[in-house]
Amino acid sequence: MLDVGQDRVPDPIDADREHPRSFAHAVRGQTQSYVERRKADVARAVSEIADAIRTSGDGFSDSPNVKAFFDGAADGVTEFSAGIARRTSAELYDEVEAAIRRRPAVAAAAAVLAGFALYRVLRASKLRPIPRSHAVVPADVFPTPDI
Repeated sequence: MLDVGQDRVPDPIDADREHPRSFAHAVRGQTQSYVERRKADVARAVSEIADAIRTSGDGFSDSPNVKAFFDGAADGVTEFSAGIARRTSAELYDEVEAAIRRRPAVAAAAAVLAGFALYRVLRASKLRPIPRSHAVVPADVFPTPDI
């Protein structure tokens, strides 16, 4: 007779069926954790930009209109940072997707501009040879005759 209170020995076939599910669950959890950390980093970076804008505006204390412009811009960037921190990654993804659907031409132009900027940054990081016509030749390269 089977004892109901007895611990059940796991069936190896059941373990194989559960393993992919638990692996996928672990990967999903790590991915969500990574995305949340990056989202917090982006919110912090945007907040630092707002602080930099506000600090830049402090130099215009003699011009209240210009200082108010910088303060308003900093407030808007701070609000944007708070919105990033407040929303979930799924909400942010949905908003970006909706913005791309509303204005596909602007999204394509932004993608082209970002690609061009990335290309220029990567291309500039390589060492390039100096063309011979622009090379500076030191004066002591050519021997001078003793007179």
